This record gives sequence, structure tokens and C-alpha cells, in this order.
Amino acid sequence: MSLRARKLDEEKREALLTAAMEEIAANGIDGASYNRIIERSGLSKGVVYYYFDNKESLYLTVLEEVERKFLASVGKLKMPAAREEFWTACRSYYEKAIRYGAGNLGIVRVVRSLADPSSGMKGSAEMRENFKRVERWTGNLLKRGQDLGAIRKDVPPDLLRNVLQAVGHTMDSWFFENLEKDPGNVSVEEFLSSALDMFRRILSPEGAEVHG
Repeated sequence: MSLRARKLDEEKREALLTAAMEEIAANGIDGASYNRIIERSGLSKGVVYYYFDNKESLYLTVLEEVERKFLASVGKLKMPAAREEFWTACRSYYEKAIRYGAGNLGIVRVVRSLADPSSGMKGSAEMRENFKRVERWTGNLLKRGQDLGAIRKDVPPDLLRNVLQAVGHTMDSWFFENLEKDPGNVSVEEFLSSALDMFRRILSPEGAEVHG
């Protein structure tokens, strides 16, 4: 994010970021129009271009804002200190995250669009760093689980992390897409139960023998 962006008047900043999130949620990152965002915000082009060098810097600020809102609502996962706490803590945090997403589908659409590897943001150095940060966090969580004996050690750490991220992305995508299409036929409780069961079957030392 540009240093100048941090000096943007809070009211104008909120108007601009809200307009950007609405535009991205409605049209995807590649279909979003910088001019429509400016028009939605009610600000002049001169003001917007003064604070943001280009649309990429604005989009990255949007991602930071989404992360801020998420953490303000869900918080951070406190790393478990004992094996018996590991899966309980993970379930609790995952449930908070899913319920937050279910209540903020517009934000989910923004994140999915910004993080889509096929989008125009994929070449951004800042976006790559954001992905690396998520990978480091996931790797640290898996390492803690291994140290506590709650996560299997017979698979290379990077492969285990990639599998977890791929499965998580696929399951979350299915959930939110179906929740938007037909919310009456999607149960958050059933999804959470099946998702956690699948994660444990894949990641725990006991594998497919794990139930509950």
C-alpha cells in the first residue's frame, strides 16, 4: 500500500474502500472498473489518484481492510499447547471463520476474486507476499500439531501444507457457492462437521480411523 494512502481522510477512505469492495464483489477483480469505483465513492479522480498510484494499490488496500475486518470479528487462532486441545481449537476457529463468511458473502466474493491465481493480481509482488504469509501461518500450525502428536509426520511438510490448502479451498468454495445459490439447502452445522472430519482423516496420525 502507498504511504500516501495511509493519510487519506477516514471518511473518504471508507467511502472509497466500500465502493471498491462492492465493485469487486459484483464484477470480480478482472471485471471491476476503476472508473466505476471512483464514481461509486463520490470522490473525484484527482483525489483518488493522489492517494493511490494505480488500481492495484487500491485493491491491495482493500485486501488489507478485509483482513482487518476479519480479525476484528474472528480474532487470531491461539496456538494450542496440548494434543487434546489441538483439534478443539482448530474446530472453534474454523467455525468462527465459516460463520463470519456466511454472514458476509460480499466480503467472501472480494477475497476469492483477489486471491484467484488466474486474476490480474497474480503478478503483484505484494499479493505473492500475502500468499507466502498465509503459507507460513499454515505451516506453523501444522508444525505445532506435529510437535503435539496431533498431525501426521509421514508426509513432507510442504506437501502436507499444500494438501490442506487445496482441500480447504475446495471445500470452502463449494460451501459459499452453494450458500449463495440455495441457502435453504445448506447447513452450516453439517458442513462444519463433514469438513472437520475430512481434515482429521487427512491430517491426523490415525488417518481414516479417526471419527467424531
